[in-house]
Amino acid sequence: MSKTQTTAIDRLGNEQFLLKAQESTRRLWLFSLGAYSLATRTGAEAFQALVREGKAFRPKARRQIKETSAELMSSATDSIDRGEKLVRNRLIEPLNFLVLASKRDVEQLSQRLAQLTAEVRKLGGTKDQPATRKPAAKAAAKAVAASTVSESADSEPTMAAAS
Repeated sequence: MSKTQTTAIDRLGNEQFLLKAQESTRRLWLFSLGAYSLATRTGAEAFQALVREGKAFRPKARRQIKETSAELMSSATDSIDRGEKLVRNRLIEPLNFLVLASKRDVEQLSQRLAQLTAEVRKLGGTKDQPATRKPAAKAAAKAVAASTVSESADSEPTMAAAS
């Protein structure tokens, strides 16, 4: 074969190759446009279908949420109860062992004291009067002390005389 024939054959082969590449590129472009068109059309339909499914699923989802939240609340309540029991066992009971009065204990005792005071006054017929010291008791105590001192002064000489 001559050189011109091989060049013509090569040129023809290259042209066919270019035509095939152009055709493939055109078909790929059309495929992409078709896929985009189909996705646009079916995307809107799929969106509407998903909205319908969501509306149908909403009651079931709410029920599941309520059940789950009830379980979580129960679990949290149990945990809190266990924590309170632990605090009671580890802190409050040892303090009770030490006989330390709590604020509540003091308040209860104050209320009970007020009740008992009211009952005593009711039974005794006395009015609410604050307790006062009796001055006569002091004077009597001083008189007893003075007489004891004078007696001991009188008894000392007798002891000296006896010795």
